[in-house]
Amino acid sequence: MSSIDLLYELVKIPSTSTHEHEISIFLENKLVDLGMEITRFGNSLIGKLGGGRPTLMLCGHLDTVPPFFPPQIKGEILFGRGAADDKGGLAAIINAIASVEQSKLNGTLLTTFVTDEELRSQGAQDILPYIDADFGVVCEPTNLKIVNGHKGRLTFRIETIGKSAHASNPALGKNAIVTMAKLVVLIDKMPLMKHPVLGNETVTVSTITGGDATNTVPNQCRIDVDYRYVPPHDVFSVLEMLRARLPEAKIDVAEDPKNFSQPFYLQNHEIITFLEESIRCSGQYPRVVTMDASTDASRFNEAGIPTVVFGPGGIAQAHTTDEWIDLREVETASTIFVELIKKVLMV
Repeated sequence: MSSIDLLYELVKIPSTSTHEHEISIFLENKLVDLGMEITRFGNSLIGKLGGGRPTLMLCGHLDTVPPFFPPQIKGEILFGRGAADDKGGLAAIINAIASVEQSKLNGTLLTTFVTDEELRSQGAQDILPYIDADFGVVCEPTNLKIVNGHKGRLTFRIETIGKSAHASNPALGKNAIVTMAKLVVLIDKMPLMKHPVLGNETVTVSTITGGDATNTVPNQCRIDVDYRYVPPHDVFSVLEMLRARLPEAKIDVAEDPKNFSQPFYLQNHEIITFLEESIRCSGQYPRVVTMDASTDASRFNEAGIPTVVFGPGGIAQAHTTDEWIDLREVETASTIFVELIKKVLMV
């Protein structure tokens, strides 16, 4: 089965986050057909081929954001939920493994196909204790650029508390929404840290709720804030900074800090050189960049596995109402993965 045929089959399977079982079974069967030894952690899969060192890990995620819409091919473009994020990468990895001479492997090839990347990265957290690899590539839509670093991501819940009163006499109350509106302006104008490589931090007010009835002064308002941060900031320093700048608000992290992605930056590492050489062998020109979006690569780097991000498709197409991927990039990515496997494991 070609990368394109496989991608079409993958996109046909709905796999929004927490609903990855069907695609997990489909991919397990594909990996078994390739002779891989499979270990399952819920719906996350570790596939193993060969043995000994070095060990190369190729990672992709099974889940997509909602809503599902089925695949459709128009010329060289495949439309469908997950086409770019991340099923194009999954198809390229599997087709690459099918294309190499397994008898010539001199080391271990791991595939880590994980769940929940779009929410809390629970799949990566589940498998991480069982991964011992020398190099890693997390396959995400990068338009075949090598991403050697990205920002961290946090979400905060910010609340303002007011006092209820009849809307006909608002002076008797305190309007929590008005207070929040002033804070939102402050958040939008807040000075943010800049990293020399990863760039500027960003802060986005992403949801807002408040009040109970149109004829009542609202006594509460809540917003959720997406914060993309850079070193030397961490969860707690960002939280401390926000509390100092917004003293009228109640501010807490939206969930367990372990679920948030940390920033990483991998400079001048061998895995980057291997990928650059593999890209040249495919007739492409290698480019090394950083990105703003967060990925599971941060978890592997934090665990001591040097990992970059690389794959077909563009992040600009991910999560869109007409998500799509250029099929030629999928084929090129598969060729590059073949070369990478050869360079790392067949020398």
